Formats: sequence, C-alpha cells, structure tokens
Amino acid sequence: MPAHPAPRLPTSRHTTPALHPRPRPDGRGRGARAGLSIAFALLVGSHAEAALPEPLPPLAGARITPVLDDARVHGVPTRIRRFEARTATASVRAFYEGAVEGTPLSSRIDGWEVLSWKHGAALRTLRLRPCRTAPAACTEGTLSESDLSRDPAPSSPAPGRPADSLLSTDLETNDAGRHARILVWHDESSPSWAAARLVRELSAQGLALERRAPVSRPGLEGVGLWFGARGREAVATIVRHGSGTTVTLQMIDHGARSGR
Repeated sequence: MPAHPAPRLPTSRHTTPALHPRPRPDGRGRGARAGLSIAFALLVGSHAEAALPEPLPPLAGARITPVLDDARVHGVPTRIRRFEARTATASVRAFYEGAVEGTPLSSRIDGWEVLSWKHGAALRTLRLRPCRTAPAACTEGTLSESDLSRDPAPSSPAPGRPADSLLSTDLETNDAGRHARILVWHDESSPSWAAARLVRELSAQGLALERRAPVSRPGLEGVGLWFGARGREAVATIVRHGSGTTVTLQMIDHGARSGR
C-alpha cells in the first residue's frame, strides 16, 4: 500500500516508547524484567498535569491500538500506541521521515529499528520491524510521545527498595479509575532479606501480607508475596539472580490518583 502524504509536524513536542511486562508471582515473568530500562534514562516529567506532544500521525490504512494513554515511565509522562500496516518497512520509515520535521536519531535495539525526534521538550519515537507472522509487505511497531519539560517525578519512592539498588523498571499507569505501578530492582541482598524488608515497608503503608509461597519455576530460588488492603493490592516476586536478588513488585490502587 502506498503511503499517503501527511503534513509535516512543526517543531514542538514529541516521544519515546517502552514495553512492560506484568509480573508473575511464580517467577515466570522473569524474562521480561531485562531491558525495560531502554532509553528511559533520557526522559523527564513531574507531578503536574503532563502536556504530551501531538501524536505521531497514523499511516493511512494502519491498524492502531492504544497501549498506554496515561502513563509515566521512570517518572516521565508518556503515551504509547501499537500499529500494524500492510506496507513494507521501508515505506513506513519514509512516510514518517517525511511527516516529522528534522533528521531522526536512528538505532537498532533487539531487532527493532528505532527512530527518535526531539524538538524542545518533546520526544517522539517510532519503533518498527517487518511483521513476524504476516506477508513481507507488513510492518509492526509502536508510536510514542513523551513530555521532557520537567524533572522526572515518580508518584512516590519505591517501597522496600534499598537506596543503593539498581532500579531497572518504574512504570505507572492510570486506567479506568485504577492506578497501577510496576517496579523492578536488583540488589546484593538475599531473597529472604529482601522479602523481610518488603513485608515491613508495605505493612507500614497499610498493606498486610496475605499469602507467601515459594517460586514454582524449577531452577529459581525465591518467593512470591501477596498483599492486600481496602481498595489496594500488591504482588511481589523475589528471586535470586547471580550473587544478588531481583525484586518485581506490582501495586494496584483501585482509585486513580489525582494531580498527576
């Protein structure tokens, strides 16, 4: 399908992408922990209402699916949409290079071609590759926009996370009145020490430990923890990783927060 021309976007605000896994208490979400910090160290945001850049234009005929409409990635306001187009990858690339002002920064990450445009405080990112389960003339990818106008500002510190640990993922979303946050960090403690610290700190926030179970996946040493409170819940997976520990924590508040 030929790409229809679109008006060139002005030098204003624009994006960056990210994909984030749903943690699992049995440890099977382990593979999704790695790589979630890709490029997000560049981003910026705040507790104030985000003024996201205009969305990247859709390619005519492409199927667009929202992924994140109201999210913060490491504290940065971000919007992400997925697309699939019955168009060759080179044609999709050419369409966006013509539609967005300026020369993009180009890179390849895990088999994806990534093009990023930064205009002032706006970052826009196109991520694309040939479809894996469709004819050759098919392209899939993501379109994302981020507001870099303020310093990164997560809603709160990560509970149970030691100050000297490596935070690889911090994703916050608001969806249908529900605020969710996924955190992944790595430190040099043992799984039992990390679990005790997390139980203590979440208890101080009113989240009571409701269930504890060993990680069920063979070859992994660790524990799954379930917490609950009125209108809130949390699930943690804590596993040994090399000489240290990886903690994946998902928290859900069933009343979306304001002032974001």
